[in-house]
Amino acid sequence: MKIIRLLVLSLLCVFCGQVQAADNIITMFGKDVNGYNQPRYYKSSTRYDWLDRFDIVAISDPDNFPWSSAEQGSVFVKIFEDLAQKEHIVVVFYYPGEGYEQSVDDFEKGKVKFMTKTNAVFGTYYENIPYSKNEYIYPAFFENNIHIITSARNNIAVKTKEDLKNFKGVYSADDRFSSFVLKDFKSLGIKEAKDYPEAYRQLLSGEADYVVGTYYPSQIELYKLGIRDYVVYSKAPVWKMPMFIRAMPGLAEHPRMEYLKKYLRSSRYKKVRDEALQELLDIYRENTKGIVPPTYVNTAPDKQEPAEDTPAAGKNTDTLIPDSAMPLSVNEKK
Repeated sequence: MKIIRLLVLSLLCVFCGQVQAADNIITMFGKDVNGYNQPRYYKSSTRYDWLDRFDIVAISDPDNFPWSSAEQGSVFVKIFEDLAQKEHIVVVFYYPGEGYEQSVDDFEKGKVKFMTKTNAVFGTYYENIPYSKNEYIYPAFFENNIHIITSARNNIAVKTKEDLKNFKGVYSADDRFSSFVLKDFKSLGIKEAKDYPEAYRQLLSGEADYVVGTYYPSQIELYKLGIRDYVVYSKAPVWKMPMFIRAMPGLAEHPRMEYLKKYLRSSRYKKVRDEALQELLDIYRENTKGIVPPTYVNTAPDKQEPAEDTPAAGKNTDTLIPDSAMPLSVNEKK
């Protein structure tokens, strides 16, 4: 039987003892990288001293940014630690691995395994699930924005969504999109590539005019491939995909849930979140220098000014956002 790994995020060090220096090291490209906020794994017997502790016990997709159990998962460690410190809300993650899809289906049908005591799913896009009594928690926890990515040597002019039909676009099967966005991709003729390397090979070899990709995961892959300087991003997202906490009725109606909602609306949360995400990009930028680009990149990149397209920058007022990409507001229910 596969053992479910438990990730407990908390500021209290009394239940983890002295933290080894190795906890802040990840292995990237065969070498150790220091200073990264790597998630730590604890046994389920971990004890807390708080009398007013409030738990969210969530299923998380081991492969889906930013909730993964891999190196990207540590993006939100700081956020959950801050949430624990400010509101005494403790987040516990279960990573069911290959059984993730079945675990989510069981969760939506109310078939929660006793051993997990799961009361939420993290990092879910808005989808219509008529047979489920579970609820989305507003506001959204994170917004996974989608940008148009083009070659630095062959930028394209797009004023409306319909203009994309005049160009050949691709997206990576490794990227995660909501069903609403995938429906738009189909109507615009945007094709699926098998993975990130193939999508960017098509772009930089001239087989495709643009790639559509989620902002942070796509940049990480570009750094890992050694081709970040060969592409440019749209200055604003074309689609916005809010990611939610989806909770069982007992959790959604809990009085202390208002504390979580208040935290998600706070400037404090946004500051901690933005710093954690920027740290992630900085780590990849610094530790992927010197990577030799693939052979299909046969010319030096043009010099480009950094795109002002960080979702956190507050400069996305000129973007076109299809209605189908946002069936509900990021912040409020209908």
